[in-house]
Amino acid sequence: MNGSSARQLMSQMLVEKRNSLAPEMVGMRCEGARRMHGLSRRDVAQIADISFNHYQRLEQGTSVGVSAPVIVRICDALLMEDDEKARMLALHQAWARPRRPLAGSRVAGPQAAGEISGRQRASSAGV
Repeated sequence: MNGSSARQLMSQMLVEKRNSLAPEMVGMRCEGARRMHGLSRRDVAQIADISFNHYQRLEQGTSVGVSAPVIVRICDALLMEDDEKARMLALHQAWARPRRPLAGSRVAGPQAAGEISGRQRASSAGV
């Protein structure tokens, strides 16, 4: 699975789960009429103790650098079962997988690293 499809699946799971929960189910008190069914993004962010913008970007699939502990907090906020949480963590891992260098890009190998450290030693020795 590539990162793009993992982002889409994660986004879909987050939206579906968020919409399936009433505020009372997560211990929130509702005063007055609500315009929406389910939790708002702001509700989830507040319960998970993350910023609204961070949660919104994650749900939209545009977030970068989200950590596994944050994913767990969001899963807990959304009352996900263990299998749902495992799925979210697997999607996160597929999403967060390190990217390969672009074709044709140069990556320093061991020889180049040795040359660089040799130059650094020479420059620090005043050569």
